[in-house]
This record gives sequence, C-alpha cells and structure tokens, in this order.
Amino acid sequence: MTYRFDGFHGRALYELNGLPEEIRNGPLLERLLQLLESPWDAVPERRDQTALRHAFFGKDNQGMLTLLVDDKAETVRIIDILWAG
Repeated sequence: MTYRFDGFHGRALYELNGLPEEIRNGPLLERLLQLLESPWDAVPERRDQTALRHAFFGKDNQGMLTLLVDDKAETVRIIDILWAG
C-alpha cells in the first residue's frame, strides 16, 4: 500500500528552501518515496504516540525528517527538516 504525500508544512517549508538542490532532488526525495511505501520505517517519537515519526536521510544520516503519518487517511506530511551536512 502506498501512502499519499500531504506536502511540506510548517517549518519544513522554510527549511526546504535552504537545502542544496542536490540534497532536495537526491537523498531527500529518495527517502520521501521510501516513506510513502513504508511509513512505519520511520522511528516513532514516543512509544505510545506513533503518528509523529522521525526518519533519517542522506549519506551517513546527515538529515532528519519529522513527519506525521495518518494511517486512517493514508497520508504522510513532512513538518520539519534538519540538515547537518
């Protein structure tokens, strides 16, 4: 089952503009496509709260996405991007 991408929201919109193009169109895009196929591959922020998750991307996991997974609507929404590269 493939989830639908619900977009970049909040801080993620601002942070997306600051990423180098080769990161946006490479590792970030690749990881996003993987998460749409397997949103459970991201780490829950808390054991009892599985909708808010973190996923790493890039060489040596230099980036981290914070995402909201809505299993009922089958959507993934990116709310934060951290890039340390």
